[in-house]
Amino acid sequence: MAHPRHRAHHPLRRLLPGHRLPTPADRRRPEGVALGPLPLNCAVLTPSDGAVLPRGPVEVTGYALAGEGRTVARVEVSTDGGRAWSRAALDAPAGPGAWQRWRTTLDLPPGDASVLARAWDSSGAGMPESPAQVWNPKGYANHAWPRVRLRVR
Repeated sequence: MAHPRHRAHHPLRRLLPGHRLPTPADRRRPEGVALGPLPLNCAVLTPSDGAVLPRGPVEVTGYALAGEGRTVARVEVSTDGGRAWSRAALDAPAGPGAWQRWRTTLDLPPGDASVLARAWDSSGAGMPESPAQVWNPKGYANHAWPRVRLRVR
């Protein structure tokens, strides 16, 4: 049988003889499993997924982050499904563990377009191509290549 809930959504329980109330130290105990070190990650900020753009040059911007005291060494962008890549300009990190902004200008022809991005860190590690390569039951730490779908008029 479910426990009744208090208005703050905490279960109400009877305190039986020999039991004690939880202390703040009890609440600080970690629960679950640590995910591990922060993986290299990259994201596309602009244009947004599903944007409709005029034909011609389009500025694509984003950010990348490398964990474990590393920095992002390079970011590349593709518009042909990953067959060819062009290097994006990468800002210097503001400090350890800080996101690094990147940008590039692409000349997109009319029609549907898909922009992929990928990054490498200072140790030479790259990002996985597909979410299937980092699959886990809850979807944690999905750091596969980001994809933005666009329509160019």
